[in-house]
Amino acid sequence: MKRYETGEAAPYGIYMARNKVDIRFVGADGEGLEGRKGAVYTRLPTWLVVLVGPALGGMFVMAFPLLVIASIIGTLGVALVRKLSGNHAYVARGGWQPAAAFFKKDQAEPGTAEQDPELEQLEAEVAERADVEKRR
Repeated sequence: MKRYETGEAAPYGIYMARNKVDIRFVGADGEGLEGRKGAVYTRLPTWLVVLVGPALGGMFVMAFPLLVIASIIGTLGVALVRKLSGNHAYVARGGWQPAAAFFKKDQAEPGTAEQDPELEQLEAEVAERADVEKRR
C-alpha cells in the first residue's frame, strides 16, 4: 500500500493516519492531502469503507444514549459529593505541621536530666550580666 505524507498530492479517496490517529477525505485527484504535521496516511479501500461505515455508525447510534446517561449521572454524582462534603472539607484538608510529630513524645521525668557543668557556668554568666544591666 502506498503511503502519503501531509501536503502531498493524492488521488480521490479516504485516508487514515495510524501514527497520528486521523482520517482525511480527498475530493479530487491531485488534491493536496491536508492533515496533521508529520502524519503518514494510507488510502482506505472503498469497499472497506462501504462495509465498515454502517457498522461504526450503528455502534455510535446504540452507544450515544448510554454515553449521555453516563455523563449526566457522573455530573450529578460529582455535584452531590461536592455539596455533601463542602461543609466538612476542612477536616480532610492536610496541612504541613512539622511540630505535630513531637506532641506524643515521651516526656522525661522531672529532675532526671544531667546537668552540664559548662551549661551551669553559662547560666551563671548570663544571670550576672542581667543583674549588671538592671543596675544601669
